[in-house]
Amino acid sequence: MKEKRVNIAIDGPSGVGKTVMANMIAKKFNYKFLSSGNFYRIIAYNALKNNIDLTNEALINEAWKFEDIKILDDDSILFKNEDITKKIREDKISRSASIIAKFPLIRQKINKFIQEYAKKFRGVIIDGRDATYRILPEADVKFFLYANPEVRAKRRVNQDKEMGIESNYEEVLKSIKIRDYEDMNRAVDPLKVSEGSVMIDTSNMTVQENFEAMYKIILKELE
Repeated sequence: MKEKRVNIAIDGPSGVGKTVMANMIAKKFNYKFLSSGNFYRIIAYNALKNNIDLTNEALINEAWKFEDIKILDDDSILFKNEDITKKIREDKISRSASIIAKFPLIRQKINKFIQEYAKKFRGVIIDGRDATYRILPEADVKFFLYANPEVRAKRRVNQDKEMGIESNYEEVLKSIKIRDYEDMNRAVDPLKVSEGSVMIDTSNMTVQENFEAMYKIILKELE
């Protein structure tokens, strides 16, 4: 009998821990994690590196293709054979990615790739700000994670420190608040709690408590 596998979508604002949870779930179930945010960061990195105007959707979209991207087993990210795993976590890349994420053509290109991948390979985890209703609306399990901006800023600074990246708490907090506003008020695919999503406020949760809450819900779907 073939093992049952489900597709999982995780929504939520910047710095709430979507990527951490997605990675933990992927390892627990031996699923494949695709971070939509990483795709936008990769595109932003490429645009900045090549001095492409961030308001020029066509040029930005023409400057990359999925064949340029490789995600290794250890989650390292290569773009045109360059290891950019740490580089795309820089705050300037995140801010640029937020601008690029507003462009419909780029969103459609990324979403189509992810949707086709998820249909072909069950057991896929997607995170993003519209993962549950636009990227993977047919996901079997949907989550919306939330935490207050101050908690998320502290987490981001600690995460950067672990990766050897220097960051300032006040600057990160300001950036998170700006990005929240932009994500919730953008015309294309704004951040929202979609129908069928399980909302989890992680503000006072440890990483393990957050994982266990999601793990139990996934197990029920696998029964």
